[in-house]
Amino acid sequence: MTDSIMFDAVREEIAYAFDRTVFFREHMEANGLRPDDIRDAADFRRIPPTSKVHYRRNFPAGVLAKGYTLNSPNVMRFQSSGTSGDRLNSAILSFDLARRQATAIGVNRRFDELWRPGSRPRICRFAPPNCSDVECATGFSTLEDRTLPDGTLVLTVAHDLLATPEWQIVKALDEIEVYQPDMLVVDPTHFAFLTRWARRLGRRITSPRTLHMVCGYTLMTRVARRQIEAFMGADLPIGDMIGMSELGYLGFECHHGQRHINNRDFYVEFVRDGKPVDDGEMGELYVTTVDDGLVPRIRYATGDYFTPLATACGCGSDLPLVRIEGRATHMIRLADGRTVTPGAVDAVIGDAPWIDVYKLEQDRTGACTFRYVANDTAQAADATALELRLTEALAPNRVQLEAVDYIATERSGKFQPCISHISAEGA
Repeated sequence: MTDSIMFDAVREEIAYAFDRTVFFREHMEANGLRPDDIRDAADFRRIPPTSKVHYRRNFPAGVLAKGYTLNSPNVMRFQSSGTSGDRLNSAILSFDLARRQATAIGVNRRFDELWRPGSRPRICRFAPPNCSDVECATGFSTLEDRTLPDGTLVLTVAHDLLATPEWQIVKALDEIEVYQPDMLVVDPTHFAFLTRWARRLGRRITSPRTLHMVCGYTLMTRVARRQIEAFMGADLPIGDMIGMSELGYLGFECHHGQRHINNRDFYVEFVRDGKPVDDGEMGELYVTTVDDGLVPRIRYATGDYFTPLATACGCGSDLPLVRIEGRATHMIRLADGRTVTPGAVDAVIGDAPWIDVYKLEQDRTGACTFRYVANDTAQAADATALELRLTEALAPNRVQLEAVDYIATERSGKFQPCISHISAEGA
């Protein structure tokens, strides 16, 4: 789709949202704007960004397009995990979700065989409990209780990941065997935890079908990926998904290991200080939906930061490349004014074969504590070398390393590898 055709689609979306949704009409009128005022990209940037706060306050009546209710055919309801605060209720049309998923996953040739005409992949999900609208945290619900309307089986998982009891882990492993999935949709840190337990118990994670894995929900650390690949084997197709519960698939990892953004089903902007960034510069992702009849979103500020890359990818996809930086609320703020992203922190740590899981936490004074659970391959020199790298990357702020046996998850049930109380409170 050419830029001019895409922007024509954006103008249609603006007109539709203005005509059909109470919230967006009020948003435009409050800023003295009407759809006819938006003629080009410069005009488009006159529209102030929308955000989760707007959709949380106005859901459902204010954001659903006229003619739709939550009980309309093909409407799927979602609730976010609450990573950035309160949980967000949202809805999406099932065919829009499928379209966005197909576009994004289409960059990865290793997933081609998953989509066979007339078939629906059998999916098991292993992710934070708040990412599903079923009770899976206690472990006492049945397999049938945790099977979603689309057939996805949500595996039982404790709210506090590292405190999951052994019997609940065994139950999850047993259910994978019983369900025989085509695809595992997982939080990578959660699934790495499951592989460590499976190895300890002498169990395998397999299916008579050809398994594929989609990772999402939190940043895919190199530490988690190394464990997953080592346990599951090189033949397992793995794709890192860029997505949000309210929007679906915003991008995906291709078979060359690069992340592509879905600029076919969305009009995407990368913005910093209110202005578009150049290629190679970090910016917040703003998303405008294209042909979304249910909940059109215009200049939706995601809170997620990326660096757009100008280089072409050898995978053959024309979807643009990006580097994942992380959420604004997780950025490490340094005393000299610089910002270090979760993606940059993860690059400093690397795959660290001696670490099972880690969390870097910045307190309100700016000091950083790096807690890690080491495995039996750890040597004293490993921690010393990592401390030097982190001290250099986070200077002038103070950094302390702590070897621990347990690290708590967030309130949302997610296990974030990098958090900052300064950034979170500033947001």
